[in-house]
Amino acid sequence: MSCSVSSDAPKPLLTMPQTAQVLTDIHIVNGSLYNVANQPDSILKHGMGLYLDVFKINHTDSATFRKSLQYYSLHPDVLVVIYEGVTRRLNKKLDSLKKIKAHIEAVKRKDPHFKADSIKAKHKADSLATIRTKRTEDSIKAINKKNAAEANKLQQFHRSLILKNKKIIPA
Repeated sequence: MSCSVSSDAPKPLLTMPQTAQVLTDIHIVNGSLYNVANQPDSILKHGMGLYLDVFKINHTDSATFRKSLQYYSLHPDVLVVIYEGVTRRLNKKLDSLKKIKAHIEAVKRKDPHFKADSIKAKHKADSLATIRTKRTEDSIKAINKKNAAEANKLQQFHRSLILKNKKIIPA
C-alpha cells in the first residue's frame, strides 16, 4: 500500500477543523474512561454513550468520522496539521482548567475558614476551647449544687430521725 491516492478517491466528509474538534472530544472521553472502574463491559456501558454524545454535539456520526479519519490517515502531512489543532485545543482546555484551579486556590487563601494556621482560626479555636472549659466548669458546679442539695436533705432527714429517736422512750 502506498500513501498516494488516486484522483478519484473520495473526499473527506468532515473538514480538518471538524475532524480536529471531534478528535479532541474523543481524546477527552478516552481520558475520562481511564478513571472508570475496570470491569467487564465498563467501556461499553459508560463509553459508548459518551462517544455517541461526542458525535451528536459535533453534528456527525461514527461512520462519517471513520471515513474522514481513514481519508486523512492516507495523507499523513494533513493528519499532522489536524493533530496540531487537537493539541492546541487540548492546551486551551488545560489552560482554562489551570485558571479555574488558581481561582479556587485564591478564594481558599482569602477565606478564613480555609486558613488552618491563621490568627483568626487560632483565636476561634481558643474561643471554642474556652467555651468548652466554661461549660465543663458550669456542669461541675451544677452537679456540686445538686449533690450539696441532696446532702443537705439527707442531713435534715438524719437530724429529724435523731430527734424522733430522742423522743422515743425505751420500754
